[in-house]
Amino acid sequence: MSSISHAYREEAYSFPVLPGNMQRSDVQRLMRRIAPAIGINDGQLTVMLAMIDETRPSDWVDPTIEPVCFAMQSNIAALTGKDERTVRRVEAVLAGVFNFIRKDVAMNGRRCRFRRSDGSEYRQGIVFSPLIEAMPRLIKLEADLNSGRIDRSILKQKISAAKRLVKSKLMDLQPRFPEDGFLRAAADTFLSWPTRFYASVSVDELREHLTEVSEVVDKMEAFSQSKQKMSARPGTGDLQYIQDTTQETSVFCNKPVDMQAARKRADINHVTVQPNGCTVSREKGDRDPQPVDKTDFGDHLTPMRLFYLCTEEMQLQVQISQGDRPYPDGRDFENAAIDRLHPLGIHHSAFNDAVDQMGSMAASLCILIIDRNRFHPVTPIKNPGGVLRAMTKRQASGQLNLNRSIFGLIKRMDDA
Repeated sequence: MSSISHAYREEAYSFPVLPGNMQRSDVQRLMRRIAPAIGINDGQLTVMLAMIDETRPSDWVDPTIEPVCFAMQSNIAALTGKDERTVRRVEAVLAGVFNFIRKDVAMNGRRCRFRRSDGSEYRQGIVFSPLIEAMPRLIKLEADLNSGRIDRSILKQKISAAKRLVKSKLMDLQPRFPEDGFLRAAADTFLSWPTRFYASVSVDELREHLTEVSEVVDKMEAFSQSKQKMSARPGTGDLQYIQDTTQETSVFCNKPVDMQAARKRADINHVTVQPNGCTVSREKGDRDPQPVDKTDFGDHLTPMRLFYLCTEEMQLQVQISQGDRPYPDGRDFENAAIDRLHPLGIHHSAFNDAVDQMGSMAASLCILIIDRNRFHPVTPIKNPGGVLRAMTKRQASGQLNLNRSIFGLIKRMDDA
């Protein structure tokens, strides 16, 4: 393109600028995040970022001028540790394949700028206006990628919660039925599961694994219930947060368990957390959390009561987790709590800390309480993540009282 036509275009048009408060540095961060998804390899990204570094930051937000890299290919090659041929190939890819740059250079590849006597600026180089025009599309792509990462995190947490339940049931049932073939097979399956997931594991693979673990949970639940009917007494270590009955579906938890006996039976600590002594599995080496409080809910907190304490959003997640099962159980409220973390702005590390300190079910009740208290008539919660961390600290010092919070929600609903 001739210098005359280029100068005319600068004078005649308003050029695209970055959206919102976005700056040049934001463009570079964005490109680093999405490069693998759009097929830009590390070498191409390095050259592209180096060329962006050679532009003026102000030109990306000024509609009267375009951001242009004036550095010669030899200079970019020296900055990136590449050869000139590689830089030339990258420029061709960025212009032809991705349409992120436009080459306004002289026939010999010369790039320069100088100010004329009338104040106008003559410019030749690598123009980044096409990249600015692509920003809305690239920003949406980043959002989609972030959503995928969130999906991975949620799935991994649900898998961990389900595996804790399988382990807890195995630790309780195997000593009682040491020769049972089903339990031996379940234990072998449990030991075959991966202990961690690498980035190469896809979301679909994680979903398949969650389905596999959930099916084992269902089978162990059925096995446990059949043994209970045969013995006509509840198993002390079973994690039956919610049991089927004919009145408003069921009672929320079993009675408190014999903690010393449970510890002697297995290499796992069962800690009683209120309400009503729900047992939560904890792997050996975890800190021993304090009881949440000493109040016994008795039969007051039925599944339907707990369900109606949830916000509409959390109720939906409980129902999704419940699926075709006739009644929800503890894992459904735990899965719903995990699903609510991102919408509430709670970092997964905060929830993990809560689980470590008080167990999965108690941590899930904290999420339920926080979610509902966003609409508290006097003191609505504005910072859910901060409140969860504060509740975790209170639990560590033995000062957390979930009963009072739960009964406060019940009273508000009854008074409404």
